[in-house]
Amino acid sequence: MKAVVINEYGASNLLHVESLPKPKAESHDVLIRIHASGINPMDYKIREGTMKLILSGDFPKVLGLECAGVVEEVGEMVTSVKAGDRVVASLGASGGGYAEYVIAQDKNLVKIPDEVDFDTAATMVVGGLTALHALRDYGKLRPDERVLINGASGGVGVFAVQLARILGGQVTAVCSVANSELVRSLGAHQVINHETTDFTKGVEKYKLIFDAVGKSSFGECRDVLTEDGIYVSTLPSPKQILQNLASTFTSQKSESFIMKFNQEDMSWLLKLAAEGQLKSVIDRTYPLEGLQAAHDYSESGKVKGKLVVEVTSPTNQKSTQETV
Repeated sequence: MKAVVINEYGASNLLHVESLPKPKAESHDVLIRIHASGINPMDYKIREGTMKLILSGDFPKVLGLECAGVVEEVGEMVTSVKAGDRVVASLGASGGGYAEYVIAQDKNLVKIPDEVDFDTAATMVVGGLTALHALRDYGKLRPDERVLINGASGGVGVFAVQLARILGGQVTAVCSVANSELVRSLGAHQVINHETTDFTKGVEKYKLIFDAVGKSSFGECRDVLTEDGIYVSTLPSPKQILQNLASTFTSQKSESFIMKFNQEDMSWLLKLAAEGQLKSVIDRTYPLEGLQAAHDYSESGKVKGKLVVEVTSPTNQKSTQETV
């Protein structure tokens, strides 16, 4: 099979196409013929070696945390899906999405509704589940509560804006002026331009601040949190973990987490997408051979929503087509 691999950690020019053996499904494995895979900032961080202490030292490595495609083969213990089913899967930090085929565990995938295309589904695992868990589980967002989302036009932020509205929140989005209309169209009630305004110095107070890009801290945000407000970050750094622990003794709370795949939650997000209530914002799509350019663009910090690698190109889209 064709795959994009790295043979060492480093810059984007190390990404290259190789021919690898097609994997075989065993036990609880599901072999997926990939149609589309989401591209995430974590991909280039893994490529650079940021997580090398917790990943295996084996090369070549195939990156890619999430994918959507068609089941090709299932292991003998798999009963939830069968060959021919359309599925979306979480692949975790071990990756595998930059390839024609990948093995996923049956517990880490769900079927895709007929109304949802592969590109849309492939973007919703990391971004959608991270946003949902941050708002609902860690932020405990309730109807009519004020929530601020920092990085609202990014891969997690675009889902967070929509899900915060679905959960009944009053949404303030922080992004660049160039993306203000985008986040308003997704449901933001108010937009703060981060290029001219520091939201941590404002007078408005929020029950929940969700930093979807890890550019602030609990300490910086306390003055704009309500007395019982919650700060949530997706980057559990040592400093953030210490702040989380310290907040157990205060009325204001600090939380950070790493997304864990949940089948029920994933199915709910796909149901919302099938009903037209949740949209995937796809900035650009790339073929496998274009992943170096995709990583370069991802690292620029200018991506609106998500990037997608189309392993099997749809007939109605061209590679690198803007769909926003």
